[in-house]
Amino acid sequence: SAAAYTAAEAAALVQMVTRLTIGKKKYADVEAKMWDILSQAEKLTSDFRQAVIDDSQAFMKIMEAFKLPKETDEQIAARNAVVEEHTFGAAIVPLDVAGKCLKVMQLAAEVIEFGNLNAISDGGSAAFLAKAAFTAAGMNVRINLLNVADKDRARLILNDLEELESQVTQVENGIRSTLESRGGVKPF
Repeated sequence: SAAAYTAAEAAALVQMVTRLTIGKKKYADVEAKMWDILSQAEKLTSDFRQAVIDDSQAFMKIMEAFKLPKETDEQIAARNAVVEEHTFGAAIVPLDVAGKCLKVMQLAAEVIEFGNLNAISDGGSAAFLAKAAFTAAGMNVRINLLNVADKDRARLILNDLEELESQVTQVENGIRSTLESRGGVKPF
């Protein structure tokens, strides 16, 4: 939930930069691009708000599953199966958040490159908030899959996360370069 909430803040900053760009003569050639980014960032903000709720609900399902009876072998097996299924569900929510954090970073990269230069640090802030949210979401994916029995299913999810991590690194490198070359801003 914290990752999704932070990512919503990042998407809101992207929106702010687009709004500071739209309508400015100096940026008329990128206005259509800014409108598109604004629309995408608004949708992502909404998605992140829903993810806060979804993550809480996924956690509650696991907690409820732990309360199932475990007095007989059959009850134990049924309880374990329900716990396992809900644990996978609790990994999928932050994986989805992580993918959307990457998208926010990509949008931030565009506003950093093309948006109002006076707001370039806000674009950078959006990118690095999204990265922090991505990192938090990724840790939640990993912790939820740590003790599941179905290691093959867990590996598929972790493969997806690792691919996202690779993309985040590439996007971040580009963001750092553009912040410095276009705006003279060097993040540590």
